[in-house]
Amino acid sequence: MSTLSRDTPGPEDREAVLARYRVYAGSLLILAAVAWIGTHYVPMPPVPLGYVRAAAEAAMVGGIADWFAVTALFRHPLGLPIPHTRLIPRNQARIAEGVATYIDREFLQHDVLASRLRRFDIAERISRLLDSEDTRRKLIDGLMRFLPRMLDERSQPGVLEAVATAIRSGIASSDIRPAIARLVYHAIDHPDFAKLVDDLLERGIDWLEENREEIRERVGARSYWFIPRFVDRHIADKTVGSVTDLLEALEDQTSPERGELDRWLATLPDSIERAEGGLERLPEVIKRVLDHPDTSRIVAGALTALKNTMLADLQDPQSRIRTALDTVGKSLADQLDSPALRRDINAAVAAFFMENVPAWREEVRGFIVETLNRQQPEAFARRIELQVGKDLQFIRINGTIFGGLVGAAIHFVNRLLGG
Repeated sequence: MSTLSRDTPGPEDREAVLARYRVYAGSLLILAAVAWIGTHYVPMPPVPLGYVRAAAEAAMVGGIADWFAVTALFRHPLGLPIPHTRLIPRNQARIAEGVATYIDREFLQHDVLASRLRRFDIAERISRLLDSEDTRRKLIDGLMRFLPRMLDERSQPGVLEAVATAIRSGIASSDIRPAIARLVYHAIDHPDFAKLVDDLLERGIDWLEENREEIRERVGARSYWFIPRFVDRHIADKTVGSVTDLLEALEDQTSPERGELDRWLATLPDSIERAEGGLERLPEVIKRVLDHPDTSRIVAGALTALKNTMLADLQDPQSRIRTALDTVGKSLADQLDSPALRRDINAAVAAFFMENVPAWREEVRGFIVETLNRQQPEAFARRIELQVGKDLQFIRINGTIFGGLVGAAIHFVNRLLGG
């Protein structure tokens, strides 16, 4: 059980606490009344009698007055429609506006928000959370419980199909050429791209050599019956040799062929974005592919396969997903040891809130007002009473006790003055 659940009582607990303290306050008032009645029937010396009676009378007055004041906040005392009672239900709209105004003024104003964000240091807090193995384990446990529920089609029917359709519709409704062009540009511009091209070319050369005999057989199988077998083999070897020579030339950084390939790759992003150089029909091809009825099924099938793989892994005690999440968390914690990175993250978070909160302020304010006003007045008042009712009963208790002390003090002064 969490600390929050131990320290924060539920509605039933608050009901019991409020009822108990009402009994305490009421019993004290009854005790004062019994004492006052007793002064009329129990023989006592005159001096103590006067003090007890004066204290009891004042205690009853204080207790009844505070009972009236506390009750008038939430309902009509004794059910009588006395003016200026039932204050909270009657002023629900004003209270809702007041709460919304307070939150807006104290939390969402530009200067207040900037100051709080500077002090909050979210990057340092995240670092501490992720650096703790116990906290990291609890976070991962929560994710491991959540992911199967999210992926289970029995609890989320149609989610995968809806996601597939949304992906297809989103791509089809927009011109993705600029995005593809930028992706290609950044890939080509990466320092390791040339090495990747060389590796692919080398793999192509190796594959051709490793599969030379199979290529010969396939050429022979597709050749005419009257062509001698040695001719088929010669054609196959010539084809493999020519392709291999081309790949080796492309692999050579100084060859004209490699220069032509590099120039073509350099212009490829612009060609994609402008639909030039044989790419004029790219948008149409993409749209036709996405509009095809099989596309959604293929995407949904891929998502289903991914889902099933993840579900199986989540059930495995040696889950790779759990291991990966733990590794990611630890890596983030290690990286967040850098003051520069923490500073950048805090600046980014602060900039996000500072730019967006002003646009949200009215929505937040409206949401608070609407939520509070949507409650029934009596239920609204009852929720407030359950939160502060115990303290209000102490007002009654203190009023009764303080009233009795004041009554005794007044009686003492009265005696001094010869009353």
